Amino acid sequence: MSLQLMDIMENEYSVLKELLKALEDQNQYLLKRKVFKLDKIVKVLEEKSRTVAFWEVERRKITDKRPMREVVAESKDENMKKTYENIVELLGKVQLQKDTNEALIKQWLVFTNQMLRALNPTRRTVTYNALGKSR
Repeated sequence: MSLQLMDIMENEYSVLKELLKALEDQNQYLLKRKVFKLDKIVKVLEEKSRTVAFWEVERRKITDKRPMREVVAESKDENMKKTYENIVELLGKVQLQKDTNEALIKQWLVFTNQMLRALNPTRRTVTYNALGKSR
C-alpha cells in the first residue's frame, strides 16, 4: 500500500506542477490581453484538473477515505512525509494563482462593461421611486 500511495502522490505532485504552470501561463495571457491563447489554456486547465481528480480518487481508494494527514502521520516513511508537505505547499500556490487569475478576469469584465455603458448609454428616461433610487 505504501509503495502504491507514494506512486500516486508523486503522480499527483507532477500534475499539480503542470497545473500551476498552466495557471501562470493563463495569468500572463490575462495581463497581455491575449484572448485567443486564453481559450486554448482553458482546455489545458480542464484536462489537468481532471487528471488531479483522477489521482485523488485513486488515493482515496487506497487510503479508505481516511484523511491524508492521518495516513502520513502513521507512516514511518520520511519520503512520504516530504512529498505530502510538497503537495500541500503546491496546492497553496495553485489556489493563490487561481484566485489571482479570477480577480483579473473580474476586473477585466468590470472594465469592459463600463466601457460598453459609456459607448452605448441607455436611452430611456430615468425616473426615481419613493426611496430616491432610479428605476
